[in-house]
Amino acid sequence: MDETVGWKANFMHDVLVIGGGIAGLTAARDLAHGGYRVLLLEARDRLGGRTWWKRFADSGHHAEMGGAWFDEGTQHNIAREIERYSLPTVLSPAGQDFRVSLGGRSLARPDQPVPPDVRPDLDKALDHIVDQSRRVTFGSDLDSPDLHDLDIPFTELIEPYADQPLVAEYLSMWAAFAFGCDPAAVSALQVLTWVAGYDNTCWTLDDAPATKFAKGTASLVEALAEDGGADIGLSAPVASIVDAGDHVVGKTTGGETLKARFALLATPVNTWEDIELPIPAGSLKRRFAGEGLAGRAVKLHALVDNVPEYLMASGWGGPLCWVSEQADFDGGRLLVGIGSDDSAIDGTDAAQVQQAIRQFAPEATVRKCDSHNWSTDPYAKGTWTTYRPGQLARYYSDFSVPHRRLYFAGSDLARGWAGFMDGAIESGAETAAALGRRLREDG
Repeated sequence: MDETVGWKANFMHDVLVIGGGIAGLTAARDLAHGGYRVLLLEARDRLGGRTWWKRFADSGHHAEMGGAWFDEGTQHNIAREIERYSLPTVLSPAGQDFRVSLGGRSLARPDQPVPPDVRPDLDKALDHIVDQSRRVTFGSDLDSPDLHDLDIPFTELIEPYADQPLVAEYLSMWAAFAFGCDPAAVSALQVLTWVAGYDNTCWTLDDAPATKFAKGTASLVEALAEDGGADIGLSAPVASIVDAGDHVVGKTTGGETLKARFALLATPVNTWEDIELPIPAGSLKRRFAGEGLAGRAVKLHALVDNVPEYLMASGWGGPLCWVSEQADFDGGRLLVGIGSDDSAIDGTDAAQVQQAIRQFAPEATVRKCDSHNWSTDPYAKGTWTTYRPGQLARYYSDFSVPHRRLYFAGSDLARGWAGFMDGAIESGAETAAALGRRLREDG
């Protein structure tokens, strides 16, 4: 993409793409490959959206502040892009020293997530989750009336195990880590959808997606941006989109006016209300945007001394649900930590981060740490896709439906791996294909 030439030129583009995350970049590339004149506007001074391969603190190393991991075996959209651009990938270091903190105490865990006497009860709970996931067809029909009884708070799904505290806490931690919110705030149907996506295997914290880009998510972002030839403008937040009948008019907060035959909105759902959109009040998309998504995770990185080699820890009751080593340098170990509530800890405060990590490694000493608060980021207003109970039943059928000349894309609207980079690619590609057909029909 050309980031400097032509984006303010006074001519009609075929498509105005709003949002330079992976969905917007995928859509812009595909449309440009189709021969259409595409202008992409990104509010930030960088591309990538909710992915951000950023220099870690004041070191010479980088860390993923946002999306990082994927599984090429089940996430075929990102696997296709990796092959297309020959992007190198690596596995995160495998855990060797496993620790669990449940019930207010640390539990020895050489090979079990819970004490042996509790494992049969946990297995029953996981079997129940797997059985329910078999009712789900991954990637389709998530608004089926047959599934409405599953579009409930995850805490209701595991309520039969509430009298078994360690089991309930383990399952709560599992959902909080995976979806970045209180377990009561995420739809059990979304949890079950992920299980279905893993071939109805109840993946555990130890074998969740662990592959990442060897040169960071920036390698994918740059590959998409350089392919296709669309125009691009950075630091160009869009304030409004007006449907003028046979074209659309976009206005930036800086006062620029852009015209295009169609517009494609590829920003997070939680930001839609900040843009004046030609969508009727009371419509499904208006209601969805008004409710917003539930993800408010904290993700932090810390260079730490006095922790075991290749620590992998999980727990409930502290600000972090999961901690794992990602690299080692300068004699310390770089840990990544994820918690379900970004208001519970300041991921840039070394003292707070050290206290949180000491839940799992009591001797840990934090040298430096870094984080980005996606909930207070005005162009994200939340973390990865986490549907509230009932939202799939109410809005899933409307995800890919355009409104006149305005189309929609994003990981939040993916049919399959919503919340992952794979979902962003899926939605961007499918929306571009649909818009390409409309452009041909429109002449």
